[in-house]
Amino acid sequence: MTVSAGAPTRILVDGRVMQDRYHGIGRMTFELLKELSTRNVHLIVLHNPDSGRFPVAELARPTIDLVPSTVPVASLRSQLVVRRAIREFRPDAVYIPYHLATPLIRARVPVVTVIHDCIFERQAAEGGRSAFSVAYRMATRLALRSSAAVLVPSHATRRDIRRFYRVKLPGESVVPWGVGYQFFTVRTRGGSCPDGLPDRYILHVGARRPHKNQKVLVAALAELLGRHPDLGLVLVGQHDPRVPDEAAELIARLGLGSRVWQFIRAGDDTLLDLYANATVFAFPSLTEGFGLPVLEAMAAGLPVVASDAEAVQEAAGDGALIVPAQSPADWAKALDLILGDPGYAAELRARGRVVAAKRTWARSADLTLEAITRSLRTWNAKKRKPNPAEG
Repeated sequence: MTVSAGAPTRILVDGRVMQDRYHGIGRMTFELLKELSTRNVHLIVLHNPDSGRFPVAELARPTIDLVPSTVPVASLRSQLVVRRAIREFRPDAVYIPYHLATPLIRARVPVVTVIHDCIFERQAAEGGRSAFSVAYRMATRLALRSSAAVLVPSHATRRDIRRFYRVKLPGESVVPWGVGYQFFTVRTRGGSCPDGLPDRYILHVGARRPHKNQKVLVAALAELLGRHPDLGLVLVGQHDPRVPDEAAELIARLGLGSRVWQFIRAGDDTLLDLYANATVFAFPSLTEGFGLPVLEAMAAGLPVVASDAEAVQEAAGDGALIVPAQSPADWAKALDLILGDPGYAAELRARGRVVAAKRTWARSADLTLEAITRSLRTWNAKKRKPNPAEG
């Protein structure tokens, strides 16, 4: 379908990732849709009614049609759901926020897909391939092949895709994530510290998976308690049952259960209160596709200590203290510096707020819509191009 000048672009969005299990991808999709709805578009959004912490119903407005679907995102049935929606709603383009749901057979309209990271590929390269990693890599390769355009949140992911798939994405494929306005106002929202937490605590937000590397924070806490006996560590995030919970194992081994607070599920209000009352934010990931909690913490006015993973450094800019990911001694030293030097902590807070202020979801929405528009223009140009064989 050719879009006439001024007519809203009809975009089918697979928003089923807006549920608790998809963490950052769900947040990205929810925030992006809020922004896209203010542009000259009409969105048809597939969504799971069990959206957890995401108030998807609030997206309902004249520019967004919500279409419920309980079919799992990463499944063969998902292919049928998306293709059926394309036939029924006849969109101009399709936007897939998580590439495992990309239609594997080329659709009749351009499909713009997001690949967030190559974490599983990196793990397979270091620890050996499994049946899951082989299947995941095959699905990613097919998504790269069948999409009209592929977007990534960082130059680090763009480089990884070239490394693992020999596909060179253009620079315009990089669409960094943003940070919501609510994080900039946490200090004035009137929330209180959740019951039982100490006055001073290190905060970490992220799923309990080995690449998040929370165990280095547990080891650093053990060293810091000698100089800061009032200090606590707060870990926010669900454990992935497919992998060992290395942080929990180390907490038990070191006997730190009374100094570590764990929030398996934290609603948005609780999360904002935790940001508002934390002393310092720590993000020691070994690898990431972006590192959204780093931006959230900087927006909330926290001094941030972050790992030297490429995508994390990209997200943090010069607004965080960068530390080697796998060195507990360096993490203890960096955190001790912030805890003991209010002047340096204030400097980091100021630098972080400057970085976060430039990373808006409005900018992400603009770049996403530009990518969809480019793909649609190229798609329509190819349809209009005469076939020489037809004479």
